[in-house]
Amino acid sequence: MAKAYIIGMITVHDMENYKPYMAQTQALVQEYGGRYLVRGGDLHIAEGEMQHDRMVVIEFENSDQLNAFYDDPRYVDTRLIRQDNSEGTIIHVDGFES
Repeated sequence: MAKAYIIGMITVHDMENYKPYMAQTQALVQEYGGRYLVRGGDLHIAEGEMQHDRMVVIEFENSDQLNAFYDDPRYVDTRLIRQDNSEGTIIHVDGFES
């Protein structure tokens, strides 16, 4: 099974109210065996345009783990914090297996 990734491109409008989302999500990501590959960091656009100023990439062992995390009722509640204090695009994608 290929690894699976959540890619988020986010613009935070209220960082103070967004901080609980980051803390609560980090604990849930770890619980489901995920790990952050990118979380905020300096962003340099080499080509094209990006509509948001923050990027997050989270790796899971497979899509089952990713979906279990994303559908966990605790995360469903927690992501409301993100949705209320930011705008963005969240993508789920399977990794490449050679």
